[in-house]
Amino acid sequence: MSFDYQLSISKRRQSVAIKVTADGVKVFAPYGIDKRWLDTWLKSKSHWVESKKLAMSAQQQQIQIPFDSKKIQIFGEQYQFELSPSCSYIDHDAKCIGLKTRANPDSEGARKALFGYLNQVLLSYVTPVLAEYSDLMRSEYQELKIREYKRRWGSLSSSGTLALNSLLVGAPKWVIDYVIVHELAHFHVMAHNQAFWKIVAHHYPDYKRAQAYLSQNAVVLQIKR
Repeated sequence: MSFDYQLSISKRRQSVAIKVTADGVKVFAPYGIDKRWLDTWLKSKSHWVESKKLAMSAQQQQIQIPFDSKKIQIFGEQYQFELSPSCSYIDHDAKCIGLKTRANPDSEGARKALFGYLNQVLLSYVTPVLAEYSDLMRSEYQELKIREYKRRWGSLSSSGTLALNSLLVGAPKWVIDYVIVHELAHFHVMAHNQAFWKIVAHHYPDYKRAQAYLSQNAVVLQIKR
């Protein structure tokens, strides 16, 4: 069994590695590696690569496509999603959300309108919670932003700007609270050392449960753009 891959050669590498992503298979190898040895080694890894590709495909199927499924996850719960002729709205009791847009559902304009509104929904929850924890933890941030991140749930800049991943709108509120506490703790300790986690644990004792949720649901929270 063989597979297609992109080969990256580097003089700094001392070993061979394979990385399977949604974009394909990448192979990293040191400069001067024997091509025949590499071919043999890759063949021995073919079943492993195939299993990773299948797992990746299964994960991709979990990504939310609200314009097709008419559903979207908000604060950890499934909401019915529809296009509204009059105004954008969210009804937490009825578990439904409507988006006002004149754009075609398959267009970039409709997607931008959706993500813009979801950012507002997230901000409406985060703003008062952040203010409360900021006062409690004596961590005065300068600005709050909602951003698109691929590999992090939040960040804190040297200028005091606290940014949260826009995909957190799909996470339960108790998980969002953890991310807020995590970032505010960086006002006191930048490194993820024992002192940092002591601060987090003091203000959010169940932080490991929240971490586990984010790790296990990273794909589920994604929304196709």
